[in-house]
Amino acid sequence: MHNLIRKPHLLFIPHQENNYQPHALRHRPLLIYSLLLVLVKFVATMLLLNLYPNEAEFSTITTKRIIELSNQARAEKGISILRENDLLNQAAALKARDMLAHNYFAHYSPQKVAPWHWFKEVNYNYTYAGENLAMNFSEAEDALSAWLASPTHRDNILSQNYEDIGVAVVVGEINGTETTLVVQLFGQRFVAIAGEETFRPEAREVQVPAPNNQPSIPVENQAPATVEITPQASQQEVTLTSGNSGHWLTKFINFSTRFIFVLLVFIIINLLLTIFIRIEIQHKPIILHSLLVILLGLAMIFFRTHFMEGLGQIIVM
Repeated sequence: MHNLIRKPHLLFIPHQENNYQPHALRHRPLLIYSLLLVLVKFVATMLLLNLYPNEAEFSTITTKRIIELSNQARAEKGISILRENDLLNQAAALKARDMLAHNYFAHYSPQKVAPWHWFKEVNYNYTYAGENLAMNFSEAEDALSAWLASPTHRDNILSQNYEDIGVAVVVGEINGTETTLVVQLFGQRFVAIAGEETFRPEAREVQVPAPNNQPSIPVENQAPATVEITPQASQQEVTLTSGNSGHWLTKFINFSTRFIFVLLVFIIINLLLTIFIRIEIQHKPIILHSLLVILLGLAMIFFRTHFMEGLGQIIVM
């Protein structure tokens, strides 16, 4: 130990004095690295499992909370509250699953399926219809705060034209990244008179071509699509992006990921030095052990034991 204090390079650099085997890359330190990797991953997972036990419970709570907060915002303005409608819940779920199945986040699917298609699928006849979309959120409060901060989204939530609301929350992958989608649908029922067309308002629809809504293009950089339905229909979307947050869980999850990454870089650099500084002298057991620890670290980064690990941050507008 005294020799290491005087010559710290022996910890990292292969040298004759350490038998070309850095002290930081021996079996005991490698075992400690492995335990640290597993411990950090275990603690992060336990925290998430305790706060967000499973996807189904998280989604159900979020769905109900979004409806509750939407009606709370309407009540504060003296506007009648919206009724939760099972058909709109089903339509929202269909839309959310379609976005995950076809890897997009937009009102119009890559196959040009319009938002109003999902109202038809569940036989919800409407006079007024609206849709709000959000992606990457951790709390219902965050999503509602973001929508209410945007005039167009607030107009949907506070519109007196709507009587019904339906919400779906689905967790899945878009562009290879696990994310959370929320679809919020609004409507006012249209009761057809005998002999009239079932979806009469939509038969008089006038469409303005939708933009090329590719998931990789930020929403704020796109021109909004508009669809006008007699007498009116509206659609809004918002992408909630990661921002700085002082939430302790956010900080810990971010710290754990960075810690694993930094430790992996440290081991890889030491391994490369050990192999190439004196290439004719190789300690094969140490090299193999180091590679196993690197694989373990990569598994800790890429193997997600909890669906919230894909989000990684508290989301704000």
